[in-house]
Amino acid sequence: MNSLENRVPSTSHSRVTKDDLREQLEVTKQQVIDPVVGLYGPESMLWEVNRHATVFFGAGRASLLQLAHPWVAQGIKHHSKTQTDPIGRFRRTFINVFKMVYGDLDLVLDSSIHVHNIHRSIAGKLSEGSEGYQEGSSYMANQVDALIWVHATLWETSMKMFEMFNRELSLEEKNRYYEETKLFAYLFGIPEDALPPNWSEFLEYNQAMWDSDHLAVGEVGRELAYFIFNINKVLSPALHRHELHTSMMVNDRLREDFRLPEKNDVNMKRFERDVAMVKKWLPRLPKHMRYIPTYLEAEGRLKGKQPNLLTRLSTRAMLGVPRLVT
Repeated sequence: MNSLENRVPSTSHSRVTKDDLREQLEVTKQQVIDPVVGLYGPESMLWEVNRHATVFFGAGRASLLQLAHPWVAQGIKHHSKTQTDPIGRFRRTFINVFKMVYGDLDLVLDSSIHVHNIHRSIAGKLSEGSEGYQEGSSYMANQVDALIWVHATLWETSMKMFEMFNRELSLEEKNRYYEETKLFAYLFGIPEDALPPNWSEFLEYNQAMWDSDHLAVGEVGRELAYFIFNINKVLSPALHRHELHTSMMVNDRLREDFRLPEKNDVNMKRFERDVAMVKKWLPRLPKHMRYIPTYLEAEGRLKGKQPNLLTRLSTRAMLGVPRLVT
């Protein structure tokens, strides 16, 4: 992946087998300094960037970038309970992600194997075609290039949210952050040679994907995107505002393909006003509102403390369980 035309992976990469995953988990274990801490810890850039609750401001953006990939959209439509149990799917997804990011090494490895086994059953035929994909062609969740794209949407979006609400990071900090995300990629069996080597080339990969026919929004993707922003009538005002925020943060092609609100002066001013309001009030909020509860639980765990009542209540509200990594 050393030239721009090679930024976008081809579907020549094979699916990740159990043996592939075991090999990558051995690589991961060799890079972990303290198994009690896990993959990262308080000194990591990944904790620094992703502990903030404002990361969820970009949830719609990351979701739509993923749904723009036909394999992802079809896999979710045909093999998940997104439309019948959206809260449950949200919780199951983030329970695994948070265990990998904030858990000790045993919890990390168990979650990796658990997710791989779920992905093994996600395969099928595309129900619609596009410029880059033929109707009836096969898709699978454990294919390397599809895994890389989902991986990329998470970490590129979380960095964007951090810099939007906190501070700009230096290139050296971004490269440290990106190197740490590779450990997360290994948990899905993604080999290092399939990943861009540094932050700058990672951004080029994202841009190339946005501009390529590897992303093609179809009716399935639009249906799922509509569902995300209309999931609950009571929450409609907040969800529609989040849809507007999301629209201002994706490129023109995807905005039009997903039929999102127009990027005009009025909508952009609304977006900028909301961002400014969050930035103004964020420092005044208590830490249990500023930070993800699993981060607070993990921070306490490393100090030998059990999660307090507020952390347990926050974790239960978000994930359906009172504690996750202690």
